[in-house]
Amino acid sequence: MRLLSLLLASLTLTASALAAQPSSDAAFYLEASDCTAGFKDRVVQHLKQPPSDKRNQAILKDTEHGFVFIGVAYKKGLRNPEADQMLKAAEGRWSQLAPAQQASRLSRCTLQADHLMADVTSLERFLVRNRAQARVDKLLAKEQRPPAP
Repeated sequence: MRLLSLLLASLTLTASALAAQPSSDAAFYLEASDCTAGFKDRVVQHLKQPPSDKRNQAILKDTEHGFVFIGVAYKKGLRNPEADQMLKAAEGRWSQLAPAQQASRLSRCTLQADHLMADVTSLERFLVRNRAQARVDKLLAKEQRPPAP
């Protein structure tokens, strides 16, 4: 009986320790929100530059990278309002990073986004690219509009 009590106590402690650790999905959601915040910020920075094909391609690529993180997180089960809350918190954390830290982080995020794009199905890749292109078209159209009087 004493052995059974010790075994149950041990299992309870192990279960508690496992519950306290974030799941691999939760860790990915955090990574996805951080990287998406970084890509979103870089798109904003690109939009401040004079229009050019090179700049527009960089905006598209960053938007695709952010969208692949969003898509994979969605596929793993992340939904609103939690997704929006995580992104907002990530944007706050991102704004506190020094420029060198942001550059280093974005470099890692870019590599990870490229791996994610390679791992998704061709249909998922099409959806990411299609939605990213639509978002960029919308951003660039706003840029073309004359300011309201």
